Amino acid sequence: MPKLRQILITLVAVIIAGAAAGLGGGGWYLSDILKKDALTPDHAESELDMQVLAIDGGEITLEVTPLTGNPGAWDHEGVWGVRWNGGYGQIGPIIQLTDTDVVRPFTVFFGELRPGDHVRLEGMAFPENPLVAFGIPFQQVQYQSDLGAFNAWYVEGARDTWVVFVHGRNVTPKEGLRILPTLVELGYPVLMITYRNDEGMPANPDGLLRYGQAEWQDVEGAVQYALDQGADDVVVAGFSMGGATVVNFLYQSALADNVQGVILDAPMMNFNKTIDLGVEQRGYPIIVAAIAKAFGQMRFGVDWGALDYLKKADQLKSPVLLFHGDVDQTVPVSTSDILAAARPDLVTYVRVPGALHVGSWNRDSQRYEAAVRDFLEGLESG
Repeated sequence: MPKLRQILITLVAVIIAGAAAGLGGGGWYLSDILKKDALTPDHAESELDMQVLAIDGGEITLEVTPLTGNPGAWDHEGVWGVRWNGGYGQIGPIIQLTDTDVVRPFTVFFGELRPGDHVRLEGMAFPENPLVAFGIPFQQVQYQSDLGAFNAWYVEGARDTWVVFVHGRNVTPKEGLRILPTLVELGYPVLMITYRNDEGMPANPDGLLRYGQAEWQDVEGAVQYALDQGADDVVVAGFSMGGATVVNFLYQSALADNVQGVILDAPMMNFNKTIDLGVEQRGYPIIVAAIAKAFGQMRFGVDWGALDYLKKADQLKSPVLLFHGDVDQTVPVSTSDILAAARPDLVTYVRVPGALHVGSWNRDSQRYEAAVRDFLEGLESG
């Protein structure tokens, strides 16, 4: 009997060791994915992942390919940009939808598109820069941060309050084009910035994205530039990772006292929850996410506690306009729910049904622009 007991103990130990090794191996593997997909800057162009079947009478028929994401812009209502080699256009509401193709209104900005060509859909919705997209003149300027000089687009305005726009992960200032006409109509000078690890800009010393832990210093440099150029105060706007960066700027910088208001769109307020969602979508058990995070902290210095910006929400001082889509597959909408519930005194929350990640404008541009207009006019009257 003692011998049997010893065999059983040994067997259980082997099983536990095997399970631990399996979880550890899975955690190490996922930490590699974490570095590749979330921490490493990636400026490669996305694939042209849909094929044009027909263009007729102001309508376009697009077919999915093996590269097409699902869910994606193609099968969700709203307005989306269409990019192809040598051209750009825009699609509107769904006219007809099947499992493999969709018919939508189509407008060409420039270039020629033919059946058989491949395209990709973009949330940014407008091409290139303010002048190409809207005929709005702009200047390319530079501001200084601790790493050196960074480029920004500056659009003139008559007001003494500037809007400083901070884009999301691995994209460009073009992300702000959707709300630019509203800001220009209201007379705001707008500074649409780049920051560390953007293509052609100074890199973070470790070469990794830090989700606001380092990038907030670049927002501080941009705000200082606005103040040096005559701004009395600023409104800071951030999308996705840019939203996390804006919030940490508010926590960390002495210049936060110059912020009159904040606009956040699908902000990455808790990187932990974002990674949990990604792991869940890959079909792994949540315990593997915990192990991956432990490896991520050990291997890449990810400070998970510091990347939970929700726990310091009581430190926010400026009014916040918050957008988030309820079918966001990248940043959990629950994180914005928590922020709105934590600071109802400051946060005006626009939770948009059916909107994808940073897709609230795309889903309902009129509601979005009206909310921005009302928020900014409220700041002025307040």
